[in-house]
Amino acid sequence: MRPVLLLLLLWSVSAQAARAASVLRIEGPDAFVDLGRAEAAPPGARLRVYRVIEARHPVTGKVLRDRFLLGEAEVLEAGEVLSRIAAPDEVLAHLEVGDEVEPVAPAAPREKPASAVPAPAASASAAQAPSDAERTALRAAWNAAVQSAPAERARVWEDFLGAWPQTDLVGPLRAEIALLKETAASGRPTAEPVAPVLYVRAPGRVFTHEPIVVSLASLAGPTPRAVMVHWREQGSPTFRTVHLDAEPHGHFRAVLPVAPAPLAGVEYFVEAVLPSGATLAAFASAQRPGAIAVLRPPRDERIELRDRSRVRLTDEYVDFNRFKGNDVYNLFEADFLYRVYTVVHAVRVGFGNYRGLGTPRSRLDSGQPGRPVGYTYGFGELELRLHPALSLLLKGSAGVTREGLRGGADVGLRIGGETGTSLLIRGAKVADIGQRASLALSWDAVRDWPMSAEVVVTNEPIGEDLGVRLIYTVGRSVTPWLDLNGRVSYQLRDINHSGFGLGLGTTFHW
Repeated sequence: MRPVLLLLLLWSVSAQAARAASVLRIEGPDAFVDLGRAEAAPPGARLRVYRVIEARHPVTGKVLRDRFLLGEAEVLEAGEVLSRIAAPDEVLAHLEVGDEVEPVAPAAPREKPASAVPAPAASASAAQAPSDAERTALRAAWNAAVQSAPAERARVWEDFLGAWPQTDLVGPLRAEIALLKETAASGRPTAEPVAPVLYVRAPGRVFTHEPIVVSLASLAGPTPRAVMVHWREQGSPTFRTVHLDAEPHGHFRAVLPVAPAPLAGVEYFVEAVLPSGATLAAFASAQRPGAIAVLRPPRDERIELRDRSRVRLTDEYVDFNRFKGNDVYNLFEADFLYRVYTVVHAVRVGFGNYRGLGTPRSRLDSGQPGRPVGYTYGFGELELRLHPALSLLLKGSAGVTREGLRGGADVGLRIGGETGTSLLIRGAKVADIGQRASLALSWDAVRDWPMSAEVVVTNEPIGEDLGVRLIYTVGRSVTPWLDLNGRVSYQLRDINHSGFGLGLGTTFHW
């Protein structure tokens, strides 16, 4: 078997020994190659375009090199050493710098000479060059035979010789057929089938709005009957699956349905289904996926201005004692947010007005009026993106209370995206008002109806007795630039002192 493999390899190399030029540059529908008039490339000449693949065998460590036909192109203009060529759209879509090209020569006759007179040396050299159809048939026969038993393998090679009786491999193949038949008759074990060698190609980084193309080439062994790429946006918990389209010569190709490409990047791995039905990991895995970085192109106004700004107005009334008016407050806020989309993900500034009446819990039922509190303030907030799914929020405020100039601080940690499903943990303190700690879960499972549920522990409005608030918020996207939301809440100091709250808000974004 090994002599035949060596002969097949030498025959394939000799078939490609002719001068092959390369694609040097691609400009729109045209490409430039290093073939000139001196090398039989006049205007109107036809050229074949090949994709060259090199890969290291995972078992033997040898470097395997082969090339695969992409299609044909036509010489538009020929210079002394360079030519300008044009290719059909289906070839141009796959054309890359470095692809090989060579002139299309008329097929050499494959029939044996009737006379025993030796042919001239030039004719003998031309007769040894196999046609593309013969090489394709040889590859198909090899893939069919490599996984078969000796008797079936001998039949495959006999069928090949029947279709191509003038091939230069008649002698070695007949010897191989005899050896296979002898092995089948004796019942001796045969060598293990050749393992498939698969080469996966995908970009390491892309710009937003660029297609993400994943391809696979079968370099040796059985050609897969199906190939899948599993991908997800970085930070997403689940993968999505896309099947690669089969192309000639053992190639598979797919474009990931990402439009535009997510700024967080893409993770992926590739699996192949062999003719036997077994699934093979062709590249990476779900536990250790490959990564594609997504870069923002320079001066892309579509990216620079998309979903950058937001204005929000909110007003909320909160009662802790059944609308008796002695443990209640009202909070109004207006803010402007601008997204930077760097490590500093967003900047928010605004102002608020806090007014309330508070009474210690021990005197809530005494009928005494509540102590008035108030805080008119301005604030600023930074959102720092530590990870695509993790952000730190830092907020500071300064304003005037009934006691004079005061300030406040607020720290938050968001797990998840700003506008998608997320968990937000916050803690805040405002002088003369009190402290609060909150845990909020937001989700967007229903399109255009964002919702959230929140639990707050606070001693507002006078900073004495703790209370618990349960809040539910639902929004509605009225137009692409306007959202409305409402919230209801229930809060209590203890089982005898509780109340309800209502809030309204509107958001403008562009």
